Amino acid sequence: MIKLITIVVALFVTKLTAQDNYLAFSVAFDVRNTIMGSEPTNNESAKDFLVQFSMVSKDVEVNIGYETFPRLDFSKYTIGVGYHTHFYVNLFRRVIHTVFIPSIEPTLINRNGDWGGGIGYNQESSHLSLGLNLGLRWDLSDDIAVEYLFNALPRNDLKAMYGNTMDITNGKASVSGVPIIGSNFIKVVYKINHY
Repeated sequence: MIKLITIVVALFVTKLTAQDNYLAFSVAFDVRNTIMGSEPTNNESAKDFLVQFSMVSKDVEVNIGYETFPRLDFSKYTIGVGYHTHFYVNLFRRVIHTVFIPSIEPTLINRNGDWGGGIGYNQESSHLSLGLNLGLRWDLSDDIAVEYLFNALPRNDLKAMYGNTMDITNGKASVSGVPIIGSNFIKVVYKINHY
């Protein structure tokens, strides 16, 4: 019982002393699509970028983001809310500060080109969705951090385009026939205005 109380008190004290408060800009790229592509890109390398502006206060992060994947006529706007949980690891006599950031992300998916789904066949279409993110951020300095970000997004645009005419879930996780597509990003974060 004493060990449990000691652990709870230690976590509480650590939480009080390790709160993030800053503004940040970040740029990320989809690892898989950049290196080897995926099925939608015919396994050819393609650029998929994400830019974000983040505001962090008392470990609560609110961000605004934009992703573009020109090869697939895909873009999205996001607003995310997440929470920072801090971990410290001693590795080779050096303290490694890792931040775990789960977040929820309302998303507006845009498709253009000959995608269809708008009023006419050649018009852009927009689709609302709700994504989930899991991030692991490592601070390299007071101003620079690197983050691995996993994004799981229900793709309403695919359901709208293909409907029930084909198996768009293709064995993937889905909700009511809407496939949930995962993306893996490597993000570079530049922190400004620490307060």
